[in-house]
This record gives sequence, structure tokens and C-alpha cells, in this order.
Amino acid sequence: MKENNKKLSESLEKYLLAIFDISKNNSNIIVKDVSKRLGFGGATTATAIKTLAKFGLINYVPYQNITLTKEGIEYIQLKLYRHNTISTFLNQVLEIEKASADKNASAIEYSMTQDVLTKFVHFLDFMKQCSCAEPKWLNSCKHSLKNGQIPKKCTDCVSIKGGCKGCHSIT
Repeated sequence: MKENNKKLSESLEKYLLAIFDISKNNSNIIVKDVSKRLGFGGATTATAIKTLAKFGLINYVPYQNITLTKEGIEYIQLKLYRHNTISTFLNQVLEIEKASADKNASAIEYSMTQDVLTKFVHFLDFMKQCSCAEPKWLNSCKHSLKNGQIPKKCTDCVSIKGGCKGCHSIT
């Protein structure tokens, strides 16, 4: 997925996401719709809407319909892709309950710098799409998370001079 250079604050992303969600069922979006969806005041929402328009993510003229620009749609698609990739990893690999994985995925996204977030999502995406069988270390990690201790095969492996002979290898 194409990287974009803008990184909005969490608050502005919430406004953009609200516009995106509303647009699925309603093509006549006004500030009041966004304000109502998020539970914020009209003046606060209008300020955020103007900022999104200034960034070129939406088309907005006061008292007219709000629409997403091509760049706004691409921004949302990338944001949702990143979020879903992180949430899926937390849920399926670390076996975190879905609602908690979703909440924590958001926290992770906003705690990382753009370059780290990009590389992190790339790694997760690579691991998901890689044609190799599941890395051996992944099952060992899941065992460790479940049982609170490193599997014997791993402790034996690490104690061998020269390090691990395969159970932790990514290649």
C-alpha cells in the first residue's frame, strides 16, 4: 500500500474516519452530521473540518456538503490497513481478545513515529504474506505466552555454544 507523507493527530483522524463512515450511507454530509457522530460541538467540528480541507483530505465549503478527496480516501485506506494489520497480529498471534486488540492497535499507531510505524506494519504484513511455513520461533513464543516459561527446546538451544540452531531462526 502506498505510503503517504501526512500524519494527522488522533483527533483529526477521528474526524476523517467519521466522514468516511458517514459517506458509506449518506452522500450529503454536513458539519452537523460529523459533530453528531462524534459527540463534539459544532464549532470544534467546523475547525477540524477546515483543517482537513486545508490538508487536502476533504472538499469543504461552509454550508455545503463535505466530500473526501482522492488523497483523503487513500489516507483512510492506509490508516485502516495499518490498524487492521496491527489488530490482527495482536489477536491472532499474541491471542489478545479482539476488542482489546483493536483498542491497543490504536494506541500503538499513535505512539510510534511515522517511520517506525511504517516499518512495523511492513514487518507484520511480510510475516502474514510470507510463503514460508510459520516461523519455528512463533510457536515457541505462543507456548511461552500461554505457559509463562520458555519451552525446554529453546533453553537447551540457547545454551549451546554459538547460539540457537534453528528454533528462533526467521530464515
